Amino acid sequence: MQRRTLRIIILCLLILAGGALFYYIRSLLVPFGIAVLLAYIIYPLVRSLEAREVKRSWAIFTVYAAGLILIGIFIAFFVPAMFDEAKEFGKILPVYVETWEEVQGYLDSVLKRTSLPVEGQQILRETVGHIRKGLLQGIRGFAQALIGMISLLPSLLLAPFLAYYFIKDFDHIKKGALSILPPNYRNDLLFLVREGDLIFSQFLRGHLLVSLIVGLLTGAGAALIKMPFAILIGVFTAVLDLIPFFGPVLAAIPVVGLALTISRWKGFVMLAIYLLVQQIEGSFLAPRLLGDRVGLHPVATVLVLLIGGYLAGPIGLIFAVPAAGLLRVVLHYLWEKIV
Repeated sequence: MQRRTLRIIILCLLILAGGALFYYIRSLLVPFGIAVLLAYIIYPLVRSLEAREVKRSWAIFTVYAAGLILIGIFIAFFVPAMFDEAKEFGKILPVYVETWEEVQGYLDSVLKRTSLPVEGQQILRETVGHIRKGLLQGIRGFAQALIGMISLLPSLLLAPFLAYYFIKDFDHIKKGALSILPPNYRNDLLFLVREGDLIFSQFLRGHLLVSLIVGLLTGAGAALIKMPFAILIGVFTAVLDLIPFFGPVLAAIPVVGLALTISRWKGFVMLAIYLLVQQIEGSFLAPRLLGDRVGLHPVATVLVLLIGGYLAGPIGLIFAVPAAGLLRVVLHYLWEKIV
């Protein structure tokens, strides 16, 4: 009993020491983290090619080749247009700010004709001011995030090479990981790993695909009504759609506001496009591509998103729900084993 307790204490100390070390050198682990994520996403494609009697190395090269073709098409057709749209958007940003100031001025004139108490009028004015400030901060943050991607370029270039070896030697890595697990707990840990894999694979692969489709539909709708910056609108919507619940609203508010600066008709049509795409996502895409493996109540999901955003910002908003789903599985397992 004492030896077992000593082992548990030593294991906990090693975990804490390893966590502290990883935190200290976290900037060096960025390419490895991207490589693991990349390998995790494309591994099912490699396995499907292996099932057709394609050697693993060739299967990886085939998936990489298909990915490079898609990236090449995106760079050739969309990136130059995105840069042009970004330049144009920078020119009209002052007009966008002036429009929100006009909205606030119009609200002030309306409030003067109402019988609301002074305190209520002040609250409404401050609310509109906070919305305007939040929109500008969101647009600025999105632009900074796009620029920040340049700093990740070395990691993005190194990650595919690391991911190749992760996938190629996955069986050896798996055997090595299993060999260091305590035999008595091996089956239990494998069960938790499988549950976590189901949650994260569904969220990452399914949610990425759903967000991509939502971005394409929204961008196409914006292009049909001849909205400027249709490509940026599609990319912006796809990125924010990764955030459950709040993402579509956060994407719609600035885009619809931008459309209103052009004309009321475009603003209402752009709002209708967002509502239609969200209906397609909620009624058709999500049930077929996502399912409900996370198993969180909507109220719990909102709380988890607030906590994730507070602790880790945008990354926390994106990964808070699957992390909470995995935590729920672990806690349920521990409850059954202990209680």
